[in-house]
Amino acid sequence: MTQILLAHQVDLATWRRATRHHVFAGTRPEDITWLVQPSEALFHPSSTDPQTLFSTPDEGKGGLLRLPRRLVERLVLAIQAHESERFSLLYRLVFRVVHEQLDIRAAVGDPDVKQLDALAEVVTEETHRFRADFAATFRHDRRGAWEYEPAHYIIEANAAYCLERVAEPWAVQAGYRRMQWDGHIIQFGPGSEEGQNAPLSWQRDGAGVWQGYPKTVLPPTADEVAKTRTLDQLGSEAMDCRACALWEPATRTVFGEGPVTARVMLVGEQPGDQEDLAGHPFVGPAGQVLDRALREAEIERPDVYVTNAVKHFRFVWRNTRRLHQKPDQEAVDACRIWLNAERRLIQPILVVMMGVTAAQSLLKRPVTISRERSRIFPLEDGSHGLVTVHPSYLLRLPNEADKQREYQRFLEDLRQVKRFMEESQSTQPSVL
Repeated sequence: MTQILLAHQVDLATWRRATRHHVFAGTRPEDITWLVQPSEALFHPSSTDPQTLFSTPDEGKGGLLRLPRRLVERLVLAIQAHESERFSLLYRLVFRVVHEQLDIRAAVGDPDVKQLDALAEVVTEETHRFRADFAATFRHDRRGAWEYEPAHYIIEANAAYCLERVAEPWAVQAGYRRMQWDGHIIQFGPGSEEGQNAPLSWQRDGAGVWQGYPKTVLPPTADEVAKTRTLDQLGSEAMDCRACALWEPATRTVFGEGPVTARVMLVGEQPGDQEDLAGHPFVGPAGQVLDRALREAEIERPDVYVTNAVKHFRFVWRNTRRLHQKPDQEAVDACRIWLNAERRLIQPILVVMMGVTAAQSLLKRPVTISRERSRIFPLEDGSHGLVTVHPSYLLRLPNEADKQREYQRFLEDLRQVKRFMEESQSTQPSVL
C-alpha cells in the first residue's frame, strides 16, 4: 500500500505530482492511501521540513497527462470539498480516463462522475456565496477583518479573487484558516479551530507548503449575468470575466460603484492605470476632475452610480509606464452584458455617457460628441440619456484657456443633470 502525504487540505501541487507518477506507473486506485499533514505542523517550521511534505516521485517521469477540460475544471473545484475521500475519488477518475478510456462527457450516470459533479456543484455554490458576502463586507470598510465559516475548503482558492476585488488591506478569519492581505503580500495562518495555543506566525503565499493550491475561476455565462439579482453578486461574477482578451494583461476587473438606489448612472470609457491598481472607478486624474465638477454642480458622488463601458484597462507599455489605449469594439461589445446588467439592477432615470466609447456602447450607433452633447433625450428602456465629454478630455487640452472653457461646459452638463434630478423628484407622488 502506497501512502501519499499532502501538506494541507487543498494541496493540489502534491496531489498532481503523485497522480501523474502513479497513473503512468499503473498504480491501482485501491493501492493508494491519501493522508493530510496535521495542520498544527504547518505552522511549526522547525519541526517539519517542507521538503518532506513534497516527497512524491519526480513529476517529470511519464510525460504529460492529457485530460478532458471538463474533468480538470471540476477537479479544481472538487478538491476544495469537505469530503475525506475526495483525493481517492479524483485519482480514481484520472486513472479510469487514462487506462479505461472513461468518457467524462458521456458517462453522466457513472457513480464516480456523479459524485465529482456533486462536489463541484456544492463548492461552486459556496464560492458564489463567499464572494458575494466578501464584496458586501468590504464595500465600505475596505480595511476591516471578516469572520466567515465556510462549509468547504475554499479560502485559499479564492485568494486571487479577493485580491482583485479589494486592493486595500483586509483579513478573513475562518475556522480552518486565516487569510490576510497587507497591501503587499498575502499570508495564511491557523484558523480559529486551532485553539488558543496556535502560533501567530504566518505562511506566505507561494512559499514552502503553500505552493500550488488551486485557484477558482468561474467565468459567468450571459444567462447567469442576466439572472443576477444583486450588485455585489454581479461585481463578484465580473471578476472572472474572460469574454475578451483584456482580462489577461490587466490587474483586475474594475466594476462600477454606487448605491443600487442611484437615480443617475455616470458611464465612462474604461479604467485607467490608477483605477486598475486600486480596483475602483474614477480615482485617478480624470476622477479628480469629475469629483470637482460634481461638487460644484452640487451632486454628491455617493448618490450616483459610476462605472465604465469596458471593465478592464487596455494599455501599451512605454518604458516603465502603462499608457492608455482606446478599447476596441470587441471589448466594448463583450462588456455590454455587464453594463446592461448594471442598468437593469439600478434602473437609473438618467444615464450620463461621458465620451464616445460610453455613448456608442449604450446607443449602439456612431456618435459625434459635438453634435449630441448637452441635451437630455429618452432611451428605449424608458430612462433618459445625456452625452458629454469624458473628464480625461479636459486634461488633454493644450492650453489653460481651452481647459477652463471646456471645463465650464462640462460643469454646465452636470448642472443640467442636477436640475433633471430635482425636477423628476418633484413630479413623484408623495407617500404618507
